[in-house]
Amino acid sequence: MPEDIPGLIALLWRHERTTSPRRGPKPRFTVDSLVAAAIELADAQGADSVSMRALATALGSSTMSLYSYVPDKSTLLALMADQVTASMRHVEYDHPDWRARLERLAHDNLDLHLAHPWLSAIRAETPPLGPGIVGKYERELAAIAPLGLSPVDTDASLSLIIGFARSSAADLAAAVTPDPEWWQVAGPALAEHVTPQRFPLADAIGSAAGAEHNAAYDARHAWRFGLDRILDGIASMTASRTE
Repeated sequence: MPEDIPGLIALLWRHERTTSPRRGPKPRFTVDSLVAAAIELADAQGADSVSMRALATALGSSTMSLYSYVPDKSTLLALMADQVTASMRHVEYDHPDWRARLERLAHDNLDLHLAHPWLSAIRAETPPLGPGIVGKYERELAAIAPLGLSPVDTDASLSLIIGFARSSAADLAAAVTPDPEWWQVAGPALAEHVTPQRFPLADAIGSAAGAEHNAAYDARHAWRFGLDRILDGIASMTASRTE
């Protein structure tokens, strides 16, 4: 967490503040250019690759010179998170069918985290203070608010969808194509230990699921199944309000 919270807020909302022109030579960088370079670094190498030193190396600059733009790594991460959120692809959530609206909302969040896997790793350090994240929250609340749920349930429903999209993106990013040769070798070896007598449910249900997905786990099926169940749950909440 950045130590200078007011300073962080000022940087996050920098484009909405009026500033006087700086005197002297034109700065080599801007906050925007540093954030863009840091995002490019994180997209290519992950969240752990981002540091003020690594960013300076990527830009061909000294580390100390960057601190005049961004005071610390935590602030940089917050700026990165807000920028990719502000830039995410989205549609207006104005479809008359609420389920279609929330499906689109979920897929937009899935796409965001697939495009920027590092975002999940740093979210605990990036409170929702910037225009990108606050604007996203406002836009997505507008998709759920017409359902007439309580404010707390509206917020919780949105958090559930976003959290599921975030975790599903990690599963999908890690998914690999099933390797038939691996199963040909592993199957007989496992058969000695995983027997129907010892693990009857694991054997029967696991075999059925594996045959269906041609793999021990299908992240795409898990995404579709889970999202449907979440939307079913929200539907039951809205139905209970009208009874």
